[in-house]
Amino acid sequence: MNSRETSTATLLVTYGGLRTVLFPIPIITIFWKDQIGMSLTDIMLLQTMFSIAAVLFEFPSGYAADRLGRRTSLLIGAVLWIAGWLLYAMGTSFIGMIAAEVVLGGGIAFASGADSALLFTALQQSDRTGEYPRWEGRLRAASQTSEAMSSALGGYLYALSPRLPFWLQLPFALMTLGTVTAMQEPPREHASQQVSHMVEAWRIVRHTLLHHARLRAAVALSVVLSLSTFVMVWLIQLYMQSRGIPEFWFGPLWAFASLYLASVSLFSARVAQRTSRNAVLFACCLLIPIGYGALAFSTSANAVTFYLCFMTIRGLQAPILVSALQNDAPDDTRASVLSLNALCFRLGFVLIGPPVGMLVDRLGMETTLMLLGIVFSTAALAAFSAFRRAHALAT
Repeated sequence: MNSRETSTATLLVTYGGLRTVLFPIPIITIFWKDQIGMSLTDIMLLQTMFSIAAVLFEFPSGYAADRLGRRTSLLIGAVLWIAGWLLYAMGTSFIGMIAAEVVLGGGIAFASGADSALLFTALQQSDRTGEYPRWEGRLRAASQTSEAMSSALGGYLYALSPRLPFWLQLPFALMTLGTVTAMQEPPREHASQQVSHMVEAWRIVRHTLLHHARLRAAVALSVVLSLSTFVMVWLIQLYMQSRGIPEFWFGPLWAFASLYLASVSLFSARVAQRTSRNAVLFACCLLIPIGYGALAFSTSANAVTFYLCFMTIRGLQAPILVSALQNDAPDDTRASVLSLNALCFRLGFVLIGPPVGMLVDRLGMETTLMLLGIVFSTAALAAFSAFRRAHALAT
């Protein structure tokens, strides 16, 4: 790989670390409740609006990345990222929080897919696409390490001053913009045929989800595995509270889980090389019932260690399945395909998030965890079977 492609790949890893500096994460709910005066209903409404905003931005942002350039999309996302945290630092009302969340959702959407697509393109320029899973793992490891280190400080910063974690986001957001500015995007071939943007966008959706079996299967498996872990991210704090774990430990435990996830992401490619891609993905499917079952049936606080099952799934599957999507997606629509994958995931959470909350309220945490384990395990094994068949037909 020549110096230009190496520089871009390294800058993308740096970018991933800077963008996931998240000091407010472990105290965000407390901030909403105590500083803004929001009720639990307000908080759930805020998260629903964030998810909807992310869905609305997601695919158009990926399409824009393919048409305007992946670096341009990252620049737009970085500017929105700065604006969103500034709104948070200065916001004093529920409306202010909505504005901040919507802007941050746009910033996340414009970065989603564009970073991975630019990384793949940079490696492709020197015929090193085989190294993509390793570089993707490095990017994700940098992101999770950064989140862990910053979240570990969040509670302490909040104790000093409730808005200090938000103001400290701004210098790191500015460094994110500077990192993107320093990147170079290799020239790409563009389709010569000029068609309506809506027609082209619909063509990409049909090609990915209807006509291309491998892409469809990879998206399905990615969405199911991602949802199985993301739902648990929202439930784990309530679970820890129900098991008598002091809130003081929430930050350090979150940081440890993030560091563990970073290490798994870093070694994901090596594990797949030494075993096989299918073996790793099948193991991810098996970890779902183990994780949900152990958390559901144990009454001990020590059972929280089984939360690492979900961190293992996240760390292993993401680099592998993103690489599979990258390899099958056409170069001029690669970011669009990745954004479509993220959009399907976000739509899935919009659909299942509220019912999961209702189940916890009505049936209790343990019963809900058992039901989720059954549903997600069944869906994951079905999606894995389709993935294996689709890729077996291609060989």
